Amino acid sequence: MGDKFQLIHDVSPGTTGWTVKVVVAEKFSPKVRSKKSNKISEFNSYGFRVQATLYGQNITAFQDELLLGKTYLISNALVKETNAEYKAKSGEIQWTISGRTRIRRVEENNSNLLISTYSFTDFEDLPKYMDSNLDISVIGMIIDIKPRRIIQTRFGKECQVQDLVLVNKRFDTVLLTMWETFVDNECKYICQNLRKKLILIGKHLKVTSFNGLSISTKADSSFFIDGEFELVEEFKSWGHTNSEIIDNMISEKHYLTSTPSKLSVPTAEKDFTEIKNIQGLKTAKQFFWIKGKASVKVLNQTYWYMSCNNCNKISSENYGDIYPCVFCKCTDAKAIPRAKVYMQLTDPTGYINATAIGNPAEYFLQSNAEILMNQTLIPTAASMRLSMDEDEIFYVKAITQELSTDCKFEILFIVNPSQIAGDKNTGKAPVEHIGEPIKFLEPTTKRSLFHSDTDDAQSSKKKRDKSTIEITKKNQ
Repeated sequence: MGDKFQLIHDVSPGTTGWTVKVVVAEKFSPKVRSKKSNKISEFNSYGFRVQATLYGQNITAFQDELLLGKTYLISNALVKETNAEYKAKSGEIQWTISGRTRIRRVEENNSNLLISTYSFTDFEDLPKYMDSNLDISVIGMIIDIKPRRIIQTRFGKECQVQDLVLVNKRFDTVLLTMWETFVDNECKYICQNLRKKLILIGKHLKVTSFNGLSISTKADSSFFIDGEFELVEEFKSWGHTNSEIIDNMISEKHYLTSTPSKLSVPTAEKDFTEIKNIQGLKTAKQFFWIKGKASVKVLNQTYWYMSCNNCNKISSENYGDIYPCVFCKCTDAKAIPRAKVYMQLTDPTGYINATAIGNPAEYFLQSNAEILMNQTLIPTAASMRLSMDEDEIFYVKAITQELSTDCKFEILFIVNPSQIAGDKNTGKAPVEHIGEPIKFLEPTTKRSLFHSDTDDAQSSKKKRDKSTIEITKKNQ
């Protein structure tokens, strides 16, 4: 054809009569800001990218246009320079799409060209990105989805979240937590088509240590679900070949009580934080690797609390009761005990008080929640471990404390140094994750305990009146 098109980088503010052929590379959920809503897409063309924004009623008008992975001819969009503070992430210019913008779909399949620009993180490499807030991309088969739940942040705001279980071709699994609008959109579609074992490609995700190592969405995350890519077809073919193994995984559901088996632990002394440097810490949401010992200084404490099996929040119900959880809104939550211990963490430079909940607490105490629940006497060294004889490695999170400017600390993981086999290239050692999944027996006696849960819920994304699409420029 004799049609001529400009490249994205050839179109600048003031350029007239231009037409660019693009592929929709990303499409972000609508955001709300100052009583207006906008939706952002990102286009890719010949390796160049530009973000295009839709505002207000144009979001609805164009909701069936600009489909992910499809090719379009676009002209007459408003072109302007990006604000300086956003140029590093969004590029030098941005487009605004309105009713005056001409959009024409081109029947070309450029999906494989698009997917070639993605760099996927292997599941076994996820610990390297834990709590770093760095963007990762993943691909996996969706084999399960947990019930939607409500998270109450420490600020009292309610946010909806839902967990997906992804499996890779080595049968490793990881939990992907979807937040807010992703629950209304992607999760709704996934629930309706779960039996199809959909293949998910996710971009702009982060790895967190919240409730164990998992993946979580960010404000600018985007997804392809069963996209028309050769990579997806190969994954589906693998799934068909291994359908019996996958079906057994779904039936047994061991992945609901486990996290990826490897943690990336520092091996160099300089990478550990000395306790004296975090005593009186004022800034929360920080994470530290500490080498030291832990011990229980206050024996007369409660070493468990009754919790919701869906969200781990405090419950006033009896063990084994099925009830509607007031926190996550699950209508058939089950009350189960969860281990918890308040202890002192020390190294040669000082000490801090810290709390361990769940698996780390059980590992330290060398006991499980059910045994702790049924224990009526003040513990002794004979009934549980109360101190460590040798140094171990702790992954600690600083948390905002009510009625105090100082942070409190929660121990998320405990690693025995004897498990570490150093990696000279990375300075970090992959080690087996401490803490086997706990299998609860059916209750023989009714127990109930009302005690505050110190789990720190993930902060919700701020709502903005904005939505983005990423566009990738393709060959003419």
